[in-house]
Amino acid sequence: MAVIEAIETVYLTSAAASVTFSSLGSYEHLQIRTSGRHNSSGGAGASIYIRFNGDTGSNYSFEDFASYNGNNSNADAYTGQAFVYGGGRITGPLTPDAENFATSIIDILDYRNANKNTTMLQMSGVVDDYQSNSFIWFGAGLWDNTAAVTSILLYPPQGSFVEDTTMTLYGLNSAN
Repeated sequence: MAVIEAIETVYLTSAAASVTFSSLGSYEHLQIRTSGRHNSSGGAGASIYIRFNGDTGSNYSFEDFASYNGNNSNADAYTGQAFVYGGGRITGPLTPDAENFATSIIDILDYRNANKNTTMLQMSGVVDDYQSNSFIWFGAGLWDNTAAVTSILLYPPQGSFVEDTTMTLYGLNSAN
């Protein structure tokens, strides 16, 4: 039987520029579930940026597919970044309702394996974004480094995560 265990939950009681998970445990894979919003003056929805082990080098890549209202879609690819560009989605001040937080599930696969690069998958959604659209987003990222992941930094591109943003780190082991 597969096992999923909550490792740590962060509930923000005030704005925070970032969230770091550094007690990752010994699992096969990690998963981060977020419900988030930011306070940047830009105001629209934004990505959650991710860095592993404090690495600020230009060795992250990401590809994504997004859809607005189920019919407007686009795909993007980013290479040579100093962070995983699309580690999930958060809403901003222009989103109509202050209680409208975007949700994301981020899987970090085989994070302790020092014989390969670290990969991740994410899916995100929000019912009513800043243009009154529903929004879904899927992506895959790569950290071009074979080091085992020992810490995960999550942060918005500008501003801070707002109060009531929640992030939970889970560890996953498959059946033997």
